[in-house]
Amino acid sequence: MISSKQNNNSWPAGHFIGNHLNYLILQQHGGVVMAEQGEDKSQSKSSNLRDSGTDSSLQSSRLSRSLESGVSRIQNSAVDISARVKDFNTRDALDAVLDAPVRLRREWQEHGAIGAITRFPLATVILFLMITLYFVSHSGFYDRYLTQFDDDPNKTDLNVNGDLEVYLPDGSKVGELLGLIEDDWTTNVMVIYIELGGGRNITDQRILQEISYIENQLNPCISSFNCTVNGNPENDSIVYILSLSTVLKEVNSSAPRVREAFITELGQLGCGVGQDDCLTAQAAEELNDALALTDEQFGGGYEIPSQRTIDIVINEMYEDDGSPTPGLEKLARDIKGDETSQNQESQDTPDGTLDRAIMAVAVSDEVSAKEIIRSTEENISRISKLERPCLFNADGSPDNGEGLCVWNEDIMSDEQKERYNPSDSQSPTLNVLHLNMTLTGPVPITNAVTDRTFDMFWDIFPMAVVLVAIGLFVFHCDILQTGLTGFRPLQGLKVVIIAGLPTLCAVFCTLGIIGWSNYEVTMTVIIVGPILLALGVSYGLHITNRYAEEGGTKAEKMRGALSSTGKAVFLSAVTTIIGFISLVFTPMTPIQTVGIALSGGIVVVYILTMFMVPNLTLLLDLRKPKHPPLKPFELLVEIPVKYNKGVIGVFMLLILVSATYGQANVEENIDMLKMAPNDEPSVKTMDLYSKEFNSGQLGMVLVQANLTGDTSIEVSQQDPAENLRQIETLEGLINDIDDTTAVSIVFLMKSSGIAPTIECDGCSEFVQSLPLVPQDVKDTASILLDTSVTQDASFWDLLTSPDAYGLPASRQSEVFLLNVFYSSITDETREIFISKDFDRSLILVDMPYLPVSVTSSNVDTINDHTSTFTGTEPGNYATELTGVASTTIEVNTLIVGSQWTSLGFAVILTLITLAIVFKDIRYSIWTTSPVIATVALQWLVMWRMDVDLSLVTVMIGSILVGVGVDFSIHISNRIRELGGGIDAIRSAAIGTGMSLLEAAVVTSLGMFTAYQIPIEAISPFITVILILLWVAAASALILLPAIFVTLEKSGIGAVSGRNSMSKRLGLGKQKVLDVDVLDAALNDDVLDAW
Repeated sequence: MISSKQNNNSWPAGHFIGNHLNYLILQQHGGVVMAEQGEDKSQSKSSNLRDSGTDSSLQSSRLSRSLESGVSRIQNSAVDISARVKDFNTRDALDAVLDAPVRLRREWQEHGAIGAITRFPLATVILFLMITLYFVSHSGFYDRYLTQFDDDPNKTDLNVNGDLEVYLPDGSKVGELLGLIEDDWTTNVMVIYIELGGGRNITDQRILQEISYIENQLNPCISSFNCTVNGNPENDSIVYILSLSTVLKEVNSSAPRVREAFITELGQLGCGVGQDDCLTAQAAEELNDALALTDEQFGGGYEIPSQRTIDIVINEMYEDDGSPTPGLEKLARDIKGDETSQNQESQDTPDGTLDRAIMAVAVSDEVSAKEIIRSTEENISRISKLERPCLFNADGSPDNGEGLCVWNEDIMSDEQKERYNPSDSQSPTLNVLHLNMTLTGPVPITNAVTDRTFDMFWDIFPMAVVLVAIGLFVFHCDILQTGLTGFRPLQGLKVVIIAGLPTLCAVFCTLGIIGWSNYEVTMTVIIVGPILLALGVSYGLHITNRYAEEGGTKAEKMRGALSSTGKAVFLSAVTTIIGFISLVFTPMTPIQTVGIALSGGIVVVYILTMFMVPNLTLLLDLRKPKHPPLKPFELLVEIPVKYNKGVIGVFMLLILVSATYGQANVEENIDMLKMAPNDEPSVKTMDLYSKEFNSGQLGMVLVQANLTGDTSIEVSQQDPAENLRQIETLEGLINDIDDTTAVSIVFLMKSSGIAPTIECDGCSEFVQSLPLVPQDVKDTASILLDTSVTQDASFWDLLTSPDAYGLPASRQSEVFLLNVFYSSITDETREIFISKDFDRSLILVDMPYLPVSVTSSNVDTINDHTSTFTGTEPGNYATELTGVASTTIEVNTLIVGSQWTSLGFAVILTLITLAIVFKDIRYSIWTTSPVIATVALQWLVMWRMDVDLSLVTVMIGSILVGVGVDFSIHISNRIRELGGGIDAIRSAAIGTGMSLLEAAVVTSLGMFTAYQIPIEAISPFITVILILLWVAAASALILLPAIFVTLEKSGIGAVSGRNSMSKRLGLGKQKVLDVDVLDAALNDDVLDAW
């Protein structure tokens, strides 16, 4: 409660009662308007006090008059607007528009830039709104909300690149190796993750048949078979599929291909050197044609074999000690235990049944990844609901006694659920296979990042706008300063429009420019919107708050505000741009795009702020009453004034701890999976796949060495068998590394299911009749035809242990064996590992997503092993590992080194800029000190918050320079205006404190919405940014005054120059900032201020 006596003692007379102060009171029924001035006002108040007898009646009366006054203003404004609309003259308006350039030039000459900017308020605001409207159509807004106005609904406005390679810099060694591999292989791989329940085994024939059915739908074009649809060649978008099912189908269909290759190769050897056709070649062709007639009877097709054959092949994929081979572990695993057990431990303990499997699907670079993903997901979804026989007979016909099945209960329609769980006593007519498949892998995740980036942005941006608007309203409706008694909602709404609309337009324009220019961005650009919205609002607030402190006419107040605060806003924009543009020095596109987008966005924010905020302020006739500084700020500022050395000491201690313990305990962890939206099924499944299969970080080792099966004399001088032995040795060394699996062409050669045994009538006679075939080849052919010798052997056994099977250990024999093996598998399967010209091969290396330190150690060990590969000829080599893990290591090395470069650039250029503007290098250093302190404390915050250094958190330092320097600039600029000295420092800090609080709160509200982005790497980044944002505000309000006070007390002086001299001579003039709150609420002519 405030009494008249208290008012007279606390605030200057003339603020509470003065002849120049008047107000209007509108009677509720009579409409009589009374104007009272000077002493009449005092007498009226005394009379009210006497009549009521209590202070509460005075408060109620004044609040009532305040509300009535607000109603009167709204009514008068409505009448004024109606009158203006009626008097609108289109001809005069057109003449004014045509005459605008001349008048603008005249205004510029008479009043300078400020006068020109505010000469045509309405036209200026409309112009920028129209520009914004144009760029909205390129910002991606129509993609999400107004799709009916979108020219191409299938194409997004913004060019987002979610590819893994985008994280690699130009000239990257990993990128170069990927380029070498892409000459012969595609690196676009999808993974179909298969989960099986109900106690069933992946090796059950019926489950494998279902997997095969999916494969045939996805990849109908196999090299051994006709590939047409309605007589037209099918577009083969799938390069290959690797799974347990494909291995078994290769085994089942290998016999006819082995026989054909065996006879063809022998016939060709009977020809002379350089002859492609001869009598023996013709005889071989005739024999193959004759034997092909029996393939359907004696040879298997490209289909899942019998359960007996499946069991034989699978058993050979286990080591002698019962452990699975690396090849089997890559394709299928035993993860869960007995699901029917009541013991949770028994459910989670592997029980020897393979219940997880994968299909690795390589897709063509020539077909849209989005289309392939859509087609694959549609096939999986369609087939999962398709009612197919629960069991097939040996001849492939359905076993009607077992009924029909779908994959699982979750995908059933309501009608199917009724048949699965009938409500009456009838038996179910529909069963389940307990099968589930999910598409994941690099290609789907890349596509998810590309598609979801700006969907996620538009999910959070409206909430950011609402929260920022609420923050602005609360700070400017005077409820914090006066409570409900001085509540001014219209004033709050005006500030929301004045400060918020230009920033909102700037965000739309920034995104629109990115879309219009087709500038390629990455997922990290998603944080640009909230940051721009939060920062941009503060620029408008500083101008409106300073406008409120000025006196005179509206034009004079605006000129004064822009002349003073306009300089500080310009400095803030420039230094913010410097902080953001320093991110360009990081040699990674995702971080560079953020730097460019934020820097360009701040330029747009500044331009729209300087043109729209002054004109909106004038159009809306913003009038804010002055309020005394809040008591907490007075108490807070006294701390650095009285205990300046103690404040500096505390900050220095914290910086020391941060630079030592903090930095040493912050881990570097670049997890690419955390850069993808974690609510995407493909991302969730990839995380599961990584944990259960010890996989996810797919890599490749390229081996340059000839592995040909060509038996010409020239090529036979090479030693492909020895090269294969060295590849097998290298593969074994890699498999010995923890959490690492490797597989090569040797894996298929070791499979006894792809048997080298050849059964064909007349082949022995044909072999012996060939005149020019070397004896070693004839001996080898004879062994292959002898089932008693080769029945249990694999191609690898024959190749590496020829003596054990009576084979000649000659190169011609080995090459002949290789040729037969390569012909026993389809081209698609062979080319998973070996190039078409047989000169290069791949070792596929996999490891789970691990901490960077472990990944780095594994990669280094792999590279040590690859360096030992020599091959049999000069120029043979094995490259270092490339792929996801290598990319992770290279990116980690880059961000650790580049963060200091970008941060150093930001700080140094900020110092130079402030020194040029302030014309004082020392003042520039003092102003930047709180920002440097804040940046130095990031290690302490990251350590205590357990936040790793990642692709996102590496940007914190540069962003803080851009954001935090704003706080210091406004206080330093105010101290400089007041001429320096301890009183000026105290006054500047107290006067600017509320603006800093408001800027920090509004910025926090804008960035807080980023927590809703479903990307795991974003949340810790936002947490650290928000904490350090408040540290930056506290540093500006406490540390900066402490530094300036220390300089003053030591006799050095914080400010030098004319302003300081004027102040010290007593020539400076201070403004009175105090005003009665309730009178201000009733008086339109009161000076505006915070």
